[in-house]
Amino acid sequence: MKYLKTIISTLLLFQLIGCASFTNNLPSNDFNKITQNDIEKINGKYRIYPIKDSTKSKNIYKDLTGVWWRAKKNNLELNNNSNYYVEIKVINSSELNLIVFENESEIARKKIKGKLKNGMFYINQKMSISGLPYIFGTFVVDKKRIGLRKNNLIIDKINHEFGAVFIIFTAGFKYLEFQEYERID
Repeated sequence: MKYLKTIISTLLLFQLIGCASFTNNLPSNDFNKITQNDIEKINGKYRIYPIKDSTKSKNIYKDLTGVWWRAKKNNLELNNNSNYYVEIKVINSSELNLIVFENESEIARKKIKGKLKNGMFYINQKMSISGLPYIFGTFVVDKKRIGLRKNNLIIDKINHEFGAVFIIFTAGFKYLEFQEYERID
């Protein structure tokens, strides 16, 4: 039993170290690095829907606060008859305020914690464990980072689920997503 725990711990450690890593190359060539001295550049008002989403199935609030395995918890009911925008305010180098407005009235507020690293703001990673991983279960990792491109907000996300059945049958997926939100003020 002692050896089994050691093997499982070692496998878990290797999976967590290498899983869901961000690429060094962003999909945008005109990415603006953010430093401690100019983190306030993130402050501003942004459209709630990404630039390249004509279906309006995604929104900035869900992208920044939600995790895909609990999508309904952090979802906003938005209708087409209202005017929405999001305001982001830097509290300090490790906290942002995200405020959602509908027709100039605040409808949601969330504090986002993270850290500034490599020219981007890395939102604290979220992880979930179900079952007994590597015996019969999975690990789920949700990572996000935000930055600026031509004064617009960019969100780079990775969702990674991995696990195994009796250590032998490994399985998983990795989903990468990049969204850009237009600054309106």
